[in-house]
Amino acid sequence: MRLIILFILIFFWVSACGTPAKKHRKRYAKQDQSRYYKKSRKKPVREKKKAPRKRQSPPRITTSIDTSLLPTILNEKDQTLMILINQGKYLVGVKKIETSGTLSADENGSRFVTLSAFYIDRTETTVENFKKFQPRYNEKPYTDGKACPQCPAMGIDWYQARKYCKWAGKRLPSEEEWEAAARGNSTFTWPWGNKFLPKHANTFGKEDGNLSVAPVASFPAGASPYGVMDMTGNVWEWVKTKNKGLQIVKGGGWTSYNNQSKISFRNKVDAKLKNPTFGFRCTR
Repeated sequence: MRLIILFILIFFWVSACGTPAKKHRKRYAKQDQSRYYKKSRKKPVREKKKAPRKRQSPPRITTSIDTSLLPTILNEKDQTLMILINQGKYLVGVKKIETSGTLSADENGSRFVTLSAFYIDRTETTVENFKKFQPRYNEKPYTDGKACPQCPAMGIDWYQARKYCKWAGKRLPSEEEWEAAARGNSTFTWPWGNKFLPKHANTFGKEDGNLSVAPVASFPAGASPYGVMDMTGNVWEWVKTKNKGLQIVKGGGWTSYNNQSKISFRNKVDAKLKNPTFGFRCTR
């Protein structure tokens, strides 16, 4: 009897202890499944790709000088802008010889010459710059009594022009150099082409808008292929030659006719002549 009672007590004790453990395991299982379920349903978080940083381009440098004029230098002594004329072969003289074989006494036969590189003034020497060399110079007799610092220096003889260029650390251009700067590598009759255009240069007549001298670089459309200004018209320009007594002026002036303003035209005059339409530019 005692054994039966003891067995009953042990049975109830084991049952009482085993039930909560079972419930605990179930509860633990439910929690574990819930976690697994939530984890499997959760969408993975994708990292947002950072947009690549744009490289900032360096600031654009702008200048007041047109790129067609490059490469250029600024002459230190008189502060003039000079344009590089490249080394190479250039046509000099008239482009076409007449079938009769005769040439005008004022023009050379066409030929090609090889020249070393050189610089030439972009414009004719101005009144303002010439006064740095000769302070007493007065342009008013040639400009109807008005000051015109940006007009070309006028009434200059060959010797004065040569002295100024030497003072500025430069020299007068040779006739071949002058024509190379005016024509470039082309076969042009005038700096802009083979047809005379009255509004491209300050020559004789009213069509260009000037009855007398004009400030330098007033006709940008008439620039040479290198960007050299006023190689036709405004004032005749002295060049260096091997002649004695007589020298040559090129390009024509504001009183010149079309044929006199050709690149190939040669005007032989006394080196001491101070004509109101005579000016110059320098090279180095």
